[in-house]
Amino acid sequence: RSYLAESLSDEDLNYLVEGAQIKRFPAGQSLFMEGDAPDGLHLIRRGSVTISRQIGGREVVLSYLPAGNYVGEMALMSDKPRSATVRAAVATETILLESKRFTDVLARSSTMRGGLDARFMERLRADEMMADQIESGSLVSFLMKQGVGEATDVLLINQTMCVGCNNCEKACADVHEGTSRLNREAGPTFAQIHVPTSCRHCEHPHCMKDCPPDAIHRSPNGEVYIADTCIGCGNCQQNCPYGVIQMAPVNPKRRRPSLLAWLTLGLGPEPGVEKASKDHSLSKHAVKCDMCKDLNGGPACVRACPTGAAIRVSPEKFLDFATRGRTE
Repeated sequence: RSYLAESLSDEDLNYLVEGAQIKRFPAGQSLFMEGDAPDGLHLIRRGSVTISRQIGGREVVLSYLPAGNYVGEMALMSDKPRSATVRAAVATETILLESKRFTDVLARSSTMRGGLDARFMERLRADEMMADQIESGSLVSFLMKQGVGEATDVLLINQTMCVGCNNCEKACADVHEGTSRLNREAGPTFAQIHVPTSCRHCEHPHCMKDCPPDAIHRSPNGEVYIADTCIGCGNCQQNCPYGVIQMAPVNPKRRRPSLLAWLTLGLGPEPGVEKASKDHSLSKHAVKCDMCKDLNGGPACVRACPTGAAIRVSPEKFLDFATRGRTE
């Protein structure tokens, strides 16, 4: 009901469910290919997918959809072969509704038909827009390769707007005991879009897989953070494929300057540039971006950027950002 139509009757819902199958796809595997005969409608239960089409002799990504969406309705509604290829961006699980059962229910439910018709036209317009902006599709492909497909939130920097002031790193260090949780210069770049080394807050975090004290949690708002119960074993650092976790001294004995005081009055050393303590007696624990979950106003790195070059983007906004980034 939440995927397709809230008003779906119990009879129609049961009819759909009776023929439903759970399908699992590893990252990179196709749910279906452009030109295939339709086998049903896929409700994305877990993971995310990319939607691509052959344009000018190469495959161009037109869209990206995270869990909570569906794919495959266009071929069923038009009674034509698949118009695009859908691939799992990360390990993905779907609920496949049989073609015949789906079309039977669609014929009986005007509410469901109306909602799908509107979504159908919306996707047609979006696909045609992306087909005319091949570079935007290339940017989406690049972001997928950087793990954005399993992210719930990612920090991106528009290089054409970045002035290299490093205020993002300084602000991060200022609110996190002097240790910046991001590296602005590190990370890959495509065109003007840079992906700095900063936590992506994955849907299924790799860092949680082997944490002996169970110190890594997800807050109600989705931020993945490391609690004070961390024992500094380093397992999370090793398991993170994006290199966003580091080991830092616990409560190092030093004076932490205010970013505002340093910027306006020059008081204290520059935040985020202090050398790591050489006192090996200090215990260390794992640190990473927590999206400043306990601060009002959101992530300090974004708020400290004087030009608006740094933004945090959720999966639902990746495509909008890719399109806007190519046209600005």
